[in-house]
Amino acid sequence: MGSGQAGDKMSHVIVAGGGAAGMMAAYAAAECGHRVVLLEQNEKLGKKLFITGKGRCNVTNACEREKLFENMVSNPKFLFSAFSDFDNGQMMELLQEAGCPLKVERGERVFPVSDHSSDVIAALTRLLRQRGVDVRLRTRVREVLVERGEQESNRTAVSQADGKAKVKGVLLADGQRLPAEAVVLATGGLSYPTTGATGDGYQMAGELGHTIKACSPALTPMET
Repeated sequence: MGSGQAGDKMSHVIVAGGGAAGMMAAYAAAECGHRVVLLEQNEKLGKKLFITGKGRCNVTNACEREKLFENMVSNPKFLFSAFSDFDNGQMMELLQEAGCPLKVERGERVFPVSDHSSDVIAALTRLLRQRGVDVRLRTRVREVLVERGEQESNRTAVSQADGKAKVKGVLLADGQRLPAEAVVLATGGLSYPTTGATGDGYQMAGELGHTIKACSPALTPMET
């Protein structure tokens, strides 16, 4: 999720959330030449990534793009534009170039050779460091600050049709304000609150005028 536009010139970009999506968003923005600050409320990056795949981290699937889309549960067209810019093959190349060798197992599932998700996190962290991303841990974003006309808005819904609304930065939980021309919300969903996925991003997006659908669980255990 994102709010605001960086434009063609160098901008100050804030990414809220240091999971897989946040790290990749920060890396991509920095690669485009923007000044990037990555804010993560936990004590380390990739906390949920660390436990994925039983700690092995199933990075992606090595199948062809068409086959991948055929197996999407719903709305594969949603991913067309994203995959045209950066697909699963490029993700594998990026991690391996960053020092995380990969292997392909049954079902074309891709894992780090070491079978340690920490190596994937370390590779992404190296990429952020190489691109000069300012990573700030134990830093929680409370809300996205926007300006409507001449007045800054705090916790005020902004109409999506209001072309005058402009992102100004973020307000942190400690009351500090960080300015930015663009803010990326990558705070995760509601799947694993102990990792920081507490749904804060939904609330902030709603305050900006986005429509939020009710969440429902997926891949849940069955108890007998």
